[in-house]
Amino acid sequence: MLKKLLLAYILIGLPFMEVSTLNAQDCNPHKIARKYKDNLGDYKYDSYAYNEVQFTDKPQTIEVIFSAYSRSIYKLVFGTSLFDENVKVNIYDKSARVKNRKKLYDNNSGIDNMFWEILIDKPGTYYIDYDIPAKDKSASSDGCMVILIGFKNSPPPTGKK
Repeated sequence: MLKKLLLAYILIGLPFMEVSTLNAQDCNPHKIARKYKDNLGDYKYDSYAYNEVQFTDKPQTIEVIFSAYSRSIYKLVFGTSLFDENVKVNIYDKSARVKNRKKLYDNNSGIDNMFWEILIDKPGTYYIDYDIPAKDKSASSDGCMVILIGFKNSPPPTGKK
């Protein structure tokens, strides 16, 4: 009797376990980071940042803060979990809470919606905004964005002007 009951629970729960596994694999930040890591080129890999994206009926913005330190040049590589929506990536000098912020970069020049990279050569705090569109009728319900961070030391100043 106990074996039959256990078998019934396993058979009922198995389809749900498979769906959870598939969703987790689609949004695996380690897998995405490995996929795009070669795009760092000669920059030393430092780390990655991961954000889940939930596509809803309304557009939304997720803001991520990135600090760049002096004497380094950074390369940021953006990768996604291959969702259909066109997420805009914009980088600003100030937070969204500040009225007169300046847009420094955007992904209009990216290769496609799945991959984009920039170089940051000035120290400071940068605000990366993911502008997430409203969910399309036939599109994904969730996904994730990964930022790979690479750096190299900038050459010392020569003293010449």
